[in-house]
Amino acid sequence: MRTNGREKGDRIKFDKKFFRFLSIPKHVIIEFVREQINLKLFSINRICKLCGISKTTYSNYKHPDERFENKYNHIKTKIQKIIKDNSFYGIKRIKRALDDNYNIHIGRDALERLLRLWGLQLRRKIRKSKISLIKKILIFLSNRTNLLIRTVITKPFQVITSDITEIYYNNGKNKAYLAIHKDVFGQMVYGFNLKENMDANLIIDCFEQAKKNIIKLIKTIPNNLLCHSDQGSQYTSYEYVDKVLKSKIILSYSTPGTPTENPGQESFFGRLKDECRAEINEIINFKQLQKFIKSKINYYNNKRIHTSINYQTPAKFTNNFIKNFSLTNNKKWFSFSRT
Repeated sequence: MRTNGREKGDRIKFDKKFFRFLSIPKHVIIEFVREQINLKLFSINRICKLCGISKTTYSNYKHPDERFENKYNHIKTKIQKIIKDNSFYGIKRIKRALDDNYNIHIGRDALERLLRLWGLQLRRKIRKSKISLIKKILIFLSNRTNLLIRTVITKPFQVITSDITEIYYNNGKNKAYLAIHKDVFGQMVYGFNLKENMDANLIIDCFEQAKKNIIKLIKTIPNNLLCHSDQGSQYTSYEYVDKVLKSKIILSYSTPGTPTENPGQESFFGRLKDECRAEINEIINFKQLQKFIKSKINYYNNKRIHTSINYQTPAKFTNNFIKNFSLTNNKKWFSFSRT
């Protein structure tokens, strides 16, 4: 019996939802599809439909590592030259040389990933820092530490994410670090902190500000509130973990080397830098930068509309949510569950 177009469409939608439910990265699905085709077990049309992807996606999709290499391919020869001229340089010194010699700003983790992908071996022996007990637990738990991907997010005050980015100002001569804690669903930035060094206090102060603002808005910390971040040393420090857990907030961590598991933060920082690049370059000192960042966070929360929350500002959307689901009408609305 032939199926009509609507039934086929429903089946494809189901396949897509099924793979999203399993939280399987797209590049893994593509690799599986290509393997099945190479083994001649399925036709392209058949396996693509079964896996819920289009033929265009199958043909054009690139592995995240390949996309990452392409993004930084223009600096490969420069890195090779630095290593050739300074054979005992480590990652920190290569990073500094790129900054000083070519005005190229790149994160340490990104540089380390590029060196690995390009097979550029360092002669310098790198002393491994002592792994903390918290880090050992995270390594043992592997991807089970990522509770975000197993959480159905339907409301504000359910999941907040945090990250740190470098801000270069004064035409790239000076650098500061910006940390934020932001609501995944409502887009509201609850806390932010800007410092000239990247220590644990950068995110601890940011977290305390976020917690204070959440309590100011809804008079309590919601049950099962999730706080997600990467596994950077600041986020796995005893001080930060202690602060979060004592606040009865649940910690969640991305898999190391996977910024795509925290896309909201990457998007926020990317837009801030792209839209304000010229203004930030003209800022001369740290005090001016603090004032500027504060004004931009205020603009983001109170004036910038977002398509994901029905063309409302984060502040308006969040306040409307609080009004519609007040504690007096429903005392259990702050209790959320994960799948």
